Amino acid sequence: MAAAYAGRPQITMPYGLGDTTDLTDALAVLKLAGLAAVVETHDTIRLADGRRARFPTLTQNPRSEPVADADLLLLAPRTVTVTQIALAEQTSTVLLVDIDRRRVWIDGKQVLGVHERWKDAAPIYITFAVARMLAINGSNFDRLVRAGLTAGQVDDAIARLGKRVHRTDIGWESRQVGGLIDFAIACYPGPGGVRTRWTSDLPLKEQAERLISAGCRISGRAISDRPGYPKASKRAMPYRLVAYTEHELDMADLGFEPDPVGYSGTELIRPADPTIFLTAAAAGYTDQTDDIITANTLLRADLRNADDAASLQEVRDRLQFLADTGYDLRYGLPD
Repeated sequence: MAAAYAGRPQITMPYGLGDTTDLTDALAVLKLAGLAAVVETHDTIRLADGRRARFPTLTQNPRSEPVADADLLLLAPRTVTVTQIALAEQTSTVLLVDIDRRRVWIDGKQVLGVHERWKDAAPIYITFAVARMLAINGSNFDRLVRAGLTAGQVDDAIARLGKRVHRTDIGWESRQVGGLIDFAIACYPGPGGVRTRWTSDLPLKEQAERLISAGCRISGRAISDRPGYPKASKRAMPYRLVAYTEHELDMADLGFEPDPVGYSGTELIRPADPTIFLTAAAAGYTDQTDDIITANTLLRADLRNADDAASLQEVRDRLQFLADTGYDLRYGLPD
């Protein structure tokens, strides 16, 4: 790494009115990525293209020193987490430097280093999406493609499902009636991505309406109160609303503010799984996730109580009933 600076002295952030931060190694990794940068102030560096990146620090600017605007937030931890990677890939204003493994993300994409293994989750997400679409009534190849998948993705997903599915005269379906339901609920690895917690003075039902109007899908026990959905239970609304979004939202404009406690209010998920909205649309939902994702949301509730557990069982029972009924309609009735 030192060779990147051709033997020149290492560069250390200058002293401010607090801690000193040494960004020498981060600058070396940036140079390897073709992003040569120089230290500009005690908390900013400047890239060759003129953009400033600010490093979060407790050091305060002297009152007489104006605070320069920064175009990027610089993160340079010794150990990069999956959440930080997701943030860097979904937020174009984050400059993430993985010093130990020599990786760099900027403008929402990785520009240096070996890609994380979690990227391999993409085919798994497609596999579970196909499992969800086959779980109740099965489907033929063409309908799976029309749902929004490519032919190659469908082929790969069916191959990965292996003996859990089989081909019939009318298409693909679970080898055992209802057999894909529990598999798709319990074995789904979760949506991944970025989760944020928000709070609002509005009732949860009104929060849900605002998020739906912004393009979100509601999940978990809150869907039991949605019009047209068979109630998962007659219990009170949950303590937290779970919503999925495909895009960044101006939550303040919707009447929300960050929740410092993280206990109640709304959990907003921008998933790494690209199929959440696809399978919701395939199920005919415009305001909520498909029933299997809803069941998985209930299963993964961080403070799951008896109401969540009972609702999960009710959703599962409903799915099994629909699978049994669908099978009887397809094969049990006389011609």
